[in-house]
Amino acid sequence: MGRPVENARSLFDYDAGEPPGARATGIDVTIRDLTYQAAPDRWVRAYLVAPTPDQSHHAGILFLHPGPGSRATFLAEAVTLAGMGAVSLLVDAPWADDGVAAWGRAVTDPGEAVREHIRTVIDLRRGVDLLLARPDVEPLRIGFVGHSFGALVGGVLAGVDRRLSAAVLMAGTGRFADVAAVNLPDLQGERLDDYRRTLAEVDPAVWVGRAAPAALLFQSALRDEVFTEEQSREFFERASDPKSIAWYDAGHYLDEEARRDRIAWLAERLSLKRREAGGFR
Repeated sequence: MGRPVENARSLFDYDAGEPPGARATGIDVTIRDLTYQAAPDRWVRAYLVAPTPDQSHHAGILFLHPGPGSRATFLAEAVTLAGMGAVSLLVDAPWADDGVAAWGRAVTDPGEAVREHIRTVIDLRRGVDLLLARPDVEPLRIGFVGHSFGALVGGVLAGVDRRLSAAVLMAGTGRFADVAAVNLPDLQGERLDDYRRTLAEVDPAVWVGRAAPAALLFQSALRDEVFTEEQSREFFERASDPKSIAWYDAGHYLDEEARRDRIAWLAERLSLKRREAGGFR
């Protein structure tokens, strides 16, 4: 038989008088939960992720999640980038988890869809304003990351707002009607044609061609179950230079390789610190 429990507890004794040693690698990060005003009657929830202590000469990055998703979708990635010298704003889109049903009903109507997509782009432009209002963010180092519907809206943003210097568009397509066709099964025939015509002027395929001089990285999935390879390629082809495209043996939500490539690309384009084993350089 083993020793009594009280005696066995001594196996786990240690010298409590010695303080634990600690060695920091990297820097601290602050995450703030905030709401900012995009219009008189429109407020946007967001996380602001920044290195601490605050210093000057940071890049600014705006993140827009897919659906389903929320401002928390890219939180771990933003923390990594904060350690590399970036301040990130992660916004809740109108299609965030708790609002997706109401938003989906609203954009069934093509006229309301145009208005809603324009409002969302303005939400993001006001987000850029918020980043640039910080004295530690450099105006010439503003990036964007958007996934799925976030990539569509980001394609429009890149063509509208000249303050972006780099944008990553993940698993997107060039037409809002492509998303409607997937999510609204009753939208067919003439109704789908009318939807496509009504939204044509705000389509990402139109605006992404005006993104220059911003650099664009398209990340596309070879096994995308939402958008076709043809749709992904057309989105890329309609974009202005400089641009590049990377394909991944993954589904619509991509994979860890895409995440590593995205961070490395942003580090190069926005002059971030490179991650090294045990720290940064």
